[in-house]
Amino acid sequence: MAIQKIGIPRGLMIYRDGILWKSFFENLGYQSVVSGKSDRQILDEGIQLAIDETCLPFKVYLGHVKELIGKCDAVFAPRMGGFESKERMCTRYQSLPDLVENIFKGTQLQILTVSYDWYDHTKEEKVYMELGLCLGKTKKEVKKAYNLAKKEQESWFKSQEKKQGKILEGTKTKILLAGHPYVLHDGYMGGEIAEILKRMGHEVLYTDYVNRENALKRSYHFSKVMPWIINREMTGAIMLLKDKVDGIVLISAYPCGPDALVNDMLIRKINGIPVLQLTLDAQEGTAGVETRIESFIDIIQYQKAGGYGN
Repeated sequence: MAIQKIGIPRGLMIYRDGILWKSFFENLGYQSVVSGKSDRQILDEGIQLAIDETCLPFKVYLGHVKELIGKCDAVFAPRMGGFESKERMCTRYQSLPDLVENIFKGTQLQILTVSYDWYDHTKEEKVYMELGLCLGKTKKEVKKAYNLAKKEQESWFKSQEKKQGKILEGTKTKILLAGHPYVLHDGYMGGEIAEILKRMGHEVLYTDYVNRENALKRSYHFSKVMPWIINREMTGAIMLLKDKVDGIVLISAYPCGPDALVNDMLIRKINGIPVLQLTLDAQEGTAGVETRIESFIDIIQYQKAGGYGN
């Protein structure tokens, strides 16, 4: 079957590299079909497909994959092992296309993927070149498509970084949301937390909108042995911004092993600033979360007013 429409599930690393993916395929002449925003129905679909012990973001991701069935000719599910020997990805990413293919066996779902691992010394451009050539495009076409997509991705990221810089110059209460991009920005997870804070009149910043190179370097002051690159970037961003914001909300999705370890370390080592830790699961509604956020903001405002001996 000839491929014309390529589906991109709105989950996991789309919140980091999604612009690159979408632009790459469109530059090659394909139509990109991105699944809709996360909601309870998508989560319920994912829950039916996953085992109970699966983390919430992966359940949401499976729901997005299912939504794309019948709407595209193939689904893009990249495999990411890591970029450097000390900076690896969660095992979900190392097996993602295999997991998706196995879970949706019998649906005739075609999987497109790229695969890069630190131990192969594989570069991002190389794996996208290989994918484009497998799709029947010329080397010149693929290289141009990748370069344009990469430029668009980097331009978008720099714009987010610049926006955060302006927020830091403002006088409103500033709350840093710390977590994995697919938790922070998903509409059914961290996205709702950000909206609660904005409705309360506060500014929201994100750890994944901090310069990644600077964040990685700073993370080694916190830990020299932490293996997970996303947690490294998050930790380094916190270290860079903790003296510039009024409070930090650590957002994790149950049950995330790396977060369970890293967030506990952060709680123990971050001093002088209020920190709220939220662990999200598949329960309905955010009423309890909203109450905790309101109490957290009360603490921040009390401290800013001179409470607790400040």
